[in-house]
Amino acid sequence: MPNPQKIKGTRWERDSVKLLNEQFPDVWRRIAMSGALGTILNMPVLMPDISGKYEHMDKGIVGECKVGYGGKQMKIEKAWFDGIREIAEKNYGALPAVVLKFEKSRTGVKHIICLDFEAWDELMTEMAEMHNELRVLHERLNSNG
Repeated sequence: MPNPQKIKGTRWERDSVKLLNEQFPDVWRRIAMSGALGTILNMPVLMPDISGKYEHMDKGIVGECKVGYGGKQMKIEKAWFDGIREIAEKNYGALPAVVLKFEKSRTGVKHIICLDFEAWDELMTEMAEMHNELRVLHERLNSNG
């Protein structure tokens, strides 16, 4: 008989990919049998629950999906962040994220993407670099006007 927790987790992995792909189609994918298969085959690309690579970013993002752990509150475990950070480093320095769903939430915030400070800083640095490149290009365009 299938484990209800495993079924719930697998459903959230599929649903999170659908949600993430709404604004940026075909960026995210669920890694079937993630974790176990990746560990057995020693293939880091098969270790995260989900992964995505945005065209406008240098690095990919790998995610650990968690659902439930309470209704109006959620217990967050440090091990989730440590685990996905380790997987991210094995995946060409991808950014790690923990993707959460409040299981019983019917209104308001239901889904959350959590980054550790290092991942946040990497993301902000990349955005700042893109902003500076655009600013330089804009100045060149205006000076050639």
